[in-house]
Amino acid sequence: MGNDYRILVVDDAKDNVAALSDWLGRKGYRVEAASSGEQALRKVHERPPDLILLDVLMPDLDGIEVARRLRGDKASRRVPIIMLTARRSSADKIRGLRAGADDYITKPFNFEEVDARISTMLEKRDLYHALERTNARLKEVNERLKQTLITDEKTGLFNYRHFCERVTEEFKRAKRYDSHLTCLMLDLDHFKRLNDRFGHLKGDRILRELGQVLREGARETDFVARYGGEEFAILCPHTDGAQATTVAERIRSAVEKHKFVVDNRTERITVSLGLATFPRNRSVRNETTLLEAADAALYEAKRLGRNRIVVSRGQSTRSRSVTRHTR
Repeated sequence: MGNDYRILVVDDAKDNVAALSDWLGRKGYRVEAASSGEQALRKVHERPPDLILLDVLMPDLDGIEVARRLRGDKASRRVPIIMLTARRSSADKIRGLRAGADDYITKPFNFEEVDARISTMLEKRDLYHALERTNARLKEVNERLKQTLITDEKTGLFNYRHFCERVTEEFKRAKRYDSHLTCLMLDLDHFKRLNDRFGHLKGDRILRELGQVLREGARETDFVARYGGEEFAILCPHTDGAQATTVAERIRSAVEKHKFVVDNRTERITVSLGLATFPRNRSVRNETTLLEAADAALYEAKRLGRNRIVVSRGQSTRSRSVTRHTR
């Protein structure tokens, strides 16, 4: 079986080490030796072997303690350990197994038995490693699938479905802890003209670039999503109307200043925004009415001339404001 497997033989008896090393070498294994528990721990820490043959009785650290320490180290936790002992007491074997040993070989050695136990242990090790690799790949695939399910393919932002799930979660949290929750609804001004003028592929490129501008303009705690078409939504937990207006103005200004290049020409693009805040807004009773209030404020911003921010009419006087900008 040998091939490229590395086996560490740990025994203070030179004759045992020599006999095992010679026989394992002829079987094709690469053999290293340690004459004490401390030396074995250093070798394993530097470079974990594929399997350890560990004598129970040694002068400094006995094999039981060495096995216990190896199992407590992340680097050696999965390395198979076969204990070597001249004792036939089941109590000693139980101690070793509880310390982390995988198997026992009794001295004097029957090399056919040694061969069978080592081969079996290495096969189990390989199967375990293969299972770990498979699990890691499955985890990676599942993570990619999860990201695909919650991501809008055109913009790279979160999609409508995931946004709705997040709104429900955040609204429950805001209600439970009596904290503010603001929703910003945002619409790209005159996007139909851009699509008609440049075509849908270049229109999609503008949406993708806009998504990046929104990500950069939002805070780390904000949740940015494509709501549908050229409409976007930003959820701002623990954020009152005044704070959200600051975020909205930063985004509005960033979009207006951004140089969107289409067909080697720089295009000036603007957005309109509407926002609503729970519990400031008297009309907001649940996540649905929060979205409706923000959407109504967005359409008011568009009615008033676009490229501006409108706070929902239902909010208290202290938090209500309208920021106007003319195109």
